Amino acid sequence: MQGLRAIPAGRRDGGYRHVLEIAGPLVMAQASATVMSFVDRIFLARYSTNALAGAMFASIAGWTVLSLFMGTTGYTGTFVAQYFGAGRHERISVAVWHGVYVALISAVLLFVISRFAGPLMRFADHSPEAQAEEVVYFRIFVSGAGLMIMTGALSSFYGGLGKTYYNMAIHIPGHILNVILNYALIFGRFGLPRWGTRGAATATVIASGAICLTFVIFVRFGRLGREFGILRRPIFEMALFRRLIRYGLPNGVQWTVDMVGWTAFVMLMYRIGAAEQQGGSIAFSINHLAFLPMIGFGIATSILVGQFVGRGETDLAERATRSAFKMTFVYMALVATVFVLFGGPLTRLFRPGEIGGNWPEAYRIAIVFLRFVAIYSLFDAFNIIYSSALKGAGDTRFVMVMITSLSGLCLVLPVYLAVEVWKAGFLTAAMIGTTYVGLLALAFRLRYKSGAWKSMRVIEEDSEQAPSVVPKVTAAIRGNPVRPDKH
Repeated sequence: MQGLRAIPAGRRDGGYRHVLEIAGPLVMAQASATVMSFVDRIFLARYSTNALAGAMFASIAGWTVLSLFMGTTGYTGTFVAQYFGAGRHERISVAVWHGVYVALISAVLLFVISRFAGPLMRFADHSPEAQAEEVVYFRIFVSGAGLMIMTGALSSFYGGLGKTYYNMAIHIPGHILNVILNYALIFGRFGLPRWGTRGAATATVIASGAICLTFVIFVRFGRLGREFGILRRPIFEMALFRRLIRYGLPNGVQWTVDMVGWTAFVMLMYRIGAAEQQGGSIAFSINHLAFLPMIGFGIATSILVGQFVGRGETDLAERATRSAFKMTFVYMALVATVFVLFGGPLTRLFRPGEIGGNWPEAYRIAIVFLRFVAIYSLFDAFNIIYSSALKGAGDTRFVMVMITSLSGLCLVLPVYLAVEVWKAGFLTAAMIGTTYVGLLALAFRLRYKSGAWKSMRVIEEDSEQAPSVVPKVTAAIRGNPVRPDKH
């Protein structure tokens, strides 16, 4: 483990190069996921309009359910980052094990939830054709989603260390496999059945399983996994489990509430009319091109803030946040420009095989909606970076409270009144959604500037550790201890 440091030394601490070293592989992995999702939507659009609309809504609903578990389990990375920054490397394996425990519990609960696909999808009150597609996709996707949760727990090991190129190297081949399987199972190629929506969901689960298995192999048998003793021996500490739930659960609730808010937004927009349903599905699919890669910068910000807070150097945490924000904002500005200038060509990628019906109006709606997406994408640069910095320090409760309150009062309620009571069109709904994102940006920016996060920490003090339940680290660590470099 020679050369592995808690924080890279010298002028790169928190600078552009340092942030990019961690964010770059994550952005590539997220971009790969974005392309995968985008291509999947194109396949479904070419298969049938109902398949696209049904899979789009069921996917949003499925991710809404997943968010609680994904956000809670994924917070393991902050514990790893702070333990690593503090130089307490013997605690990293313990943290990863507790992420695995949460993932296992989550997998069981998700399988149970998947059995209620019918009643949940009927609640949306969509057309019978779209509803049939939604039930199929939701049941398969959610029943296998525990594999994604487990992947989140295992990848937190590499993420917390800042070794994010492992995440990229594992995820990208998995995403390529997903695209191939989607093509084969949606259209019935290579001797496989023509399953349409069922095929899209099945392909996602199979690819998720492949990614999860690869992480297990890397974490258990790879060089870093061996030297940190990851997954060598089961360890359980009730105090640490409670801390993970205490800080991770608000993170999961925040993800869930945000997804619930946007799911309700999509449901209400779909109720305006068939053209709005089709145009909205297209615009939100294209929106992933902007949003998902930006998550890579957010994760990198949380990692660096966690490491620097664990080390007690909040000035470097601030520098890392500034660097990440500037790069993210430039990226989002470029993407917003593409959405405004090339909205038409992007929308035409989703043109159905038989043009007619609602397509002309759906095409117009998608282009207009993309202009609003361009605006709120700039606000999202503030949201992702500053909320990630707060969560990297442990300020998950504030993020949860703000999203919970603003989502209900400034997104769901106004859109409901606009669509159901005042019978307003999609333009009003789009303006409300953009305003909501802007208010979140202001709230997170102000909280970050207050500096309250600088005194926070998610890991326990050395004196709080229960030594009787913490095993000795492996021989590799004993023979070659890892210590953070000092400046």
